[in-house]
Amino acid sequence: MKQLGVCVVGLGFVGGQAHAPSVNKIKNAKLVAVCDMNDKLASKFSEKYGCKKYLSVKDALRDPEIEAAIIAVPTPFHFDVAMSFIKAKKHVLLEMPLGVSLAQSKKIVAAARKAKVTLMPSLNFRFAPIYQEVKRMIEKDKVLGKGPAAIHYREYISANLLAAQWPPTSWAWDKKRSGGPLFTLSVWSIDLFRWLLNADLKQLHAVAENHKLPKYGGTHGYMGYAVMEFTNGTIVSGQYSGGVCKNQTLVQMELIGENTNILTAVDTHTIKLNSDEVHETVKKIEVSGPKVWGHYQEVEHFVDCVLKGKQPRITPEDGLIATEAGEKIARMYRQL
Repeated sequence: MKQLGVCVVGLGFVGGQAHAPSVNKIKNAKLVAVCDMNDKLASKFSEKYGCKKYLSVKDALRDPEIEAAIIAVPTPFHFDVAMSFIKAKKHVLLEMPLGVSLAQSKKIVAAARKAKVTLMPSLNFRFAPIYQEVKRMIEKDKVLGKGPAAIHYREYISANLLAAQWPPTSWAWDKKRSGGPLFTLSVWSIDLFRWLLNADLKQLHAVAENHKLPKYGGTHGYMGYAVMEFTNGTIVSGQYSGGVCKNQTLVQMELIGENTNILTAVDTHTIKLNSDEVHETVKKIEVSGPKVWGHYQEVEHFVDCVLKGKQPRITPEDGLIATEAGEKIARMYRQL
């Protein structure tokens, strides 16, 4: 069996806990190397998976076994790292947002087209089992009649978790360097809505802010609210917060059908359906590891498409649309 030689670049939470173990388990992929400027991290994963380690992109690009890269470095470094691999004719699965701005993201997409390599944005929510099932229930079971009339989406990340990941001086809080936390984090949900509704974003209005949190050493919390209308008429409200108390991390989506039914997805594990006939039906989603949020499935799809010369279901244009919407939210951003 032909295997695609892959290098995971950036071994933070997503690269180290989702992408690297996924590549290691996919039959037609070979984890050739890991790359991170942090020698301790690079050594840890190199030893764990029995692969090569590199401390710089320049060194990794000299390895002829590397045919593709999964790039999970911090957002401010997406452009330089992605462009290096693309210019070297390597296929790229790139974490979102593609770049720190729409303009920068367009340059990455244009470079991939010119080099004739596969560029797939990491929009893993489309592959998450809970959202796959929600989409099936909407389209096949017609549990919401003709479809959702409205969606209410809430994404809370507790401040203590963010403080551990993003200290006060982190790139994430620097709007000029990264676009700010809501630009960084809103892109997945916006793409999720487009995919669930089979519709494009028609208009978006948002207000957002971030404020210092003395109890966590001066790092920040954020609040953001966005109202969106899609071309099929569905209205979506998005509520994003990185300033809530411990153990309150929650992702919840309510879809209200034109038939009055309500379909609710709670985190990655529970789907509830409420109707006039049945007060509540509960379905549990039993998944674990990198498959929970769809990372394993998206890497598997990426590898398969590269090996077969197919266009991935998630296109560079999908990445640009989500990046543009995230940038609109970032423009409304104020810092207290």
